[in-house]
Amino acid sequence: HFSFFCAQLITMKMKIKSLLALFVATTVFSSAATAQEYLDCAVMSDIHIMSPSLLRTESKAFDRYIAHDRKLLRQGPLLLRTAIQQLLQQPQRPKVVLIPGDLTKDGELLSHRLVADTLLKPLREAGIKVYVVPGNHDVNNPHAVCFSPDSTCRTATVTAEDFAHIYRDYGYDEAIAHDSYSLSYVVQLSDSLRLIAIDACRYQDNDFERNICVTGGSIQPQTLAFIEQQALAARKDNCKLIGMMHHGLVSHWKWQDRVMGDYLVKDWKRHAKAFARMGIHIVFTGHFHAQDIASYGRGKRQVYDIETGSTVSYPMPVRYVRLNTDRIDIHTRLLCQSDMLPDAKQLEAEAIRYARAGVSTIVAEMLPDKVPAAVQKQASDTFSEAYVAHLAGDETMPEHYLDALKEACRRLRPYSWKYAFALKRIGRYMFTDRTPDDNRVTLHF
Repeated sequence: HFSFFCAQLITMKMKIKSLLALFVATTVFSSAATAQEYLDCAVMSDIHIMSPSLLRTESKAFDRYIAHDRKLLRQGPLLLRTAIQQLLQQPQRPKVVLIPGDLTKDGELLSHRLVADTLLKPLREAGIKVYVVPGNHDVNNPHAVCFSPDSTCRTATVTAEDFAHIYRDYGYDEAIAHDSYSLSYVVQLSDSLRLIAIDACRYQDNDFERNICVTGGSIQPQTLAFIEQQALAARKDNCKLIGMMHHGLVSHWKWQDRVMGDYLVKDWKRHAKAFARMGIHIVFTGHFHAQDIASYGRGKRQVYDIETGSTVSYPMPVRYVRLNTDRIDIHTRLLCQSDMLPDAKQLEAEAIRYARAGVSTIVAEMLPDKVPAAVQKQASDTFSEAYVAHLAGDETMPEHYLDALKEACRRLRPYSWKYAFALKRIGRYMFTDRTPDDNRVTLHF
């Protein structure tokens, strides 16, 4: 009996060991599978497409417009086609493309139709999902015009309902949840990942009589409640929730909220804290046309604002993103360096020239009339160097810059102490890149 009992005990131990080995192997295999789960995406923002039919001839009116709003609008369709061609020729194509707003020059119906029906169609035909959200230019815009040789006339823009219908194949029909108070929605990207596209635009406040299109953004209380509901639903379903929004969620350089607050959502700190608390740690944004990644908070209460530059402005970037369960890997390709783009170097030089000229226009309109032209030019030249570097991302301040900035401020101070003070600080803050890196980086969340 004792020998029989010992034999049974040995058999039982062997079975327990086998079960434990099977359990460990299954757990390791499952963990490895989870660790390897990822989703490849691309992000291109502020594509600002203007239908060529809106510019029927050479137009002095269009030239005047470009002088104040310097984008490569004529080349916009070509640049978008090049970005898409580049994307389709990747060894491993992204399965998802995100476009966080400003799809059109100024919300023209004809431009929206060109984007949805023609330009983005090759992505859909290749089986790539494309998700969009409106920007401040896209809906109910009184600036939607066509250009004649010497003047402009208004053309049809789109309502919020029109926008959702035109882009029904780009997120709205696929959504698993819609916000009743905005054009926000949620889609399932994979078994464990969801996207919430957030509409923070204020197109309902645009004024056709006064020809005003509101630039700033705001998340309405009802929409914030929708975001909270969707964050809770994602947690219950064991899904990560990432965001996409046109306006910035986090300030990207010191004083941005003071001097260029329209590029951030109103009360951005409060919303950034709320997003982190809800478990939304990654938000893709646009609007400022810069390649910059900024964060707010720490640890489990940290949120990253991944801002992507414009395809019609220097440096014409496209982000490539691999979303893992616990991290995000990002690298960037620039259209101005693409072999697929005809005259790429010439377009790059023109885009830089446009960016610098745009800053000159802003500085000229801002400074008092008593400031001499030479002093004004020195101030704008100095500031534009910081601005162009910020657009490209990963900016590093050269040794000569601080001396040039001090000299420009010294010459400006007798005419305007206030603007000399502002230039000194903004010129430094915009040239000071905060962590993390902007163009190639791995973020853990």
